[in-house]
Amino acid sequence: MQGMRLFGQELLDIVKNKKVLISVIGILFIPIMYSGMLVGAFWDPYGKTSELPVAIVNEDTGAELDGKQLALGSELVDNLKDNDKFKWAFVDKEEAEDGVKDGRYYLALEIPSDFSKQATTLMDAEPTPSQLVYVTNESLSFTASKIGSAAITELKTSLSKEVTKSYAETMLEQFGKVADGFAEASDGAGKLSSGASEAKDGAATLQRNLEKLADGTLGLESGVKQVSDGAAQVASGAASLSSSAAELGSGLGQLSEASGQLTAGAEKASDASAKLASGATAAHEAETKLASSAAELAAQLDAFASSAAASGTAAEGGDAAAQQEALQQLVAAAKALAAGADGLATSGGQLAAGASELQQGNSTLLQGLSAFDAKLEGAATGGAKLASGAAQLASGAKQAAAGAAAADAGASELASGSGQLADGSAALTDGVGKLADGSAELADKLSEASNTTSEQVSSDDSSNEKKADMFAGPVEVSEKKLTTVPNYGTGFAPYSLGLGLFVGALLSTIVLPMRDSVGRPRSGGSWFTSKVLLFILVGIIQTLIADAILLYAIGLEVQSLGWFVGLSLVTSLSFMMIIQFFVTLLDQPGRFVSIIILILQLTSSSGTYPKELVPAWLQTIGDWMPMTYAVAGFKAAISSGDFDLVRSSMGTLAIYGVIFAALTLGYFVLKHKQQSRNNGGEGKSQQTPATV
Repeated sequence: MQGMRLFGQELLDIVKNKKVLISVIGILFIPIMYSGMLVGAFWDPYGKTSELPVAIVNEDTGAELDGKQLALGSELVDNLKDNDKFKWAFVDKEEAEDGVKDGRYYLALEIPSDFSKQATTLMDAEPTPSQLVYVTNESLSFTASKIGSAAITELKTSLSKEVTKSYAETMLEQFGKVADGFAEASDGAGKLSSGASEAKDGAATLQRNLEKLADGTLGLESGVKQVSDGAAQVASGAASLSSSAAELGSGLGQLSEASGQLTAGAEKASDASAKLASGATAAHEAETKLASSAAELAAQLDAFASSAAASGTAAEGGDAAAQQEALQQLVAAAKALAAGADGLATSGGQLAAGASELQQGNSTLLQGLSAFDAKLEGAATGGAKLASGAAQLASGAKQAAAGAAAADAGASELASGSGQLADGSAALTDGVGKLADGSAELADKLSEASNTTSEQVSSDDSSNEKKADMFAGPVEVSEKKLTTVPNYGTGFAPYSLGLGLFVGALLSTIVLPMRDSVGRPRSGGSWFTSKVLLFILVGIIQTLIADAILLYAIGLEVQSLGWFVGLSLVTSLSFMMIIQFFVTLLDQPGRFVSIIILILQLTSSSGTYPKELVPAWLQTIGDWMPMTYAVAGFKAAISSGDFDLVRSSMGTLAIYGVIFAALTLGYFVLKHKQQSRNNGGEGKSQQTPATV
């Protein structure tokens, strides 16, 4: 077959060209540099933590717990000195923190001064847990800080158990005292039962008396209500009296002022009446004289008229008659004057008498008004006092009414409360009865508790120590491993081997000729055969070398050597076919595409972390990546022994290899036809020189 002949010529050409041969040999060991060195370097890093420097700072001053000295910090240091998990360095705080900063220590554990003291606060109202402070420098080594964190967690669990054990031992010691206390409490409960029985009788008496009190308070409530109603009426009358007294006081004051004015007027009237009496007397006297004179004048005129009449008879003529008539008129007037003067004198006498009586009456009135004025001043003063007293009476009556109303309300509440008290006393009697029964039962139960507690406390210290251990660690976890991975390197091997085989296949494309042939291919099939056999040979050699180093140099243990090697070969050839296609098709860009595929596989193949921890889109991509199936198959072949999964993984990888091999074959067939057309036929095709 021409393909085999071309393959042999290419091998011979590689052997003859020392530069190419050295490069090919180097390529063969690429998987070892990735898988072997990575697995070897990190074969068992957790088994070498004894070389990891860790600083310990103990500043704990200790504490006392129920008379016992507690020094958890010193106990921890003593335990660490016997612990070889890390390379412990017992230093002060300044040295520890400086060492973490400059890289001399990967982490530092600080035990604060109150570490033991805080552990004694468990029974306090506000307990405070003890704290360990560990200082890390993740920029120095993130992995070391996480390893240290896991170790600190383990120390925390251990210390917590020790503290709990100390508490448990103390509590067991107290159980004996508790048992004695229960016995004493049982005696006290018996006395309580006896006292409760006596209290029951007293409660019954109290109930009867309280019922009487309730009946009495109902009568009190009725009486107080009547008092309240009367006080309200008194308050209303006192208010009216106060108003009337105020008006009376005001009227008496005004009357007193008017009385003064009346007295002054009476005095003036008295003076005027005196003057009137005096004038009336003088007028009477004048009138008397006028009457006497008028009488004399009338008598004289009458005599004159008589005489004139006698003498006139002798005279004649009309003048005499006229004079006689005038004289008669004058006499009549004089008589009338005399009569009027006499009547005036009589009236004047009466006037004088009346004026005298008026003077006497005015004097009497003046005396009466003076006495009335004096009495009226006293009445006005009394009226003012009466108004003030009536106001005070109204205020007091109002307060009395308010007090009576409050007393009425209080009496109602008292009646209600006494009723409730009577009802409560009945409940009290019933409760005291139950107390008597319960205290008797309490005495029995406390006696039983005392006996039971005494049985739980042993005089044997070793027995109590075992119980304290049970308190400190009531639950233990046992791990049941379905499969066993002895160390970190074994768990990391599937990922590193898959990575090494892919990188080895990728780098081999730099040395091996991807398209050019040392001979003249007669067909695309022979051209493809010569190339694919070369890649298969390199892939097989790379795989066998990598497996040999892992199995025999590093000591990797597998569940089945045959399945492991078979899966390695299928994985390597599948990777070879994928990379050969992209590089053959695209040349340098094909290598770039292969690198992108490699990066996607590194993050999505579940080689380091479960796929559920990566983004969802990467999980989807991982389902289409060949390394995902290679890693899963290697895990089964190395650790779990699930050979069904190994076979499934080999089948999936084989499909990848066949598909991409077919694509590469198609490329060479098309390329050969294109060259044949360009050279005018197959017989005119020129030999393509081999290149590296």
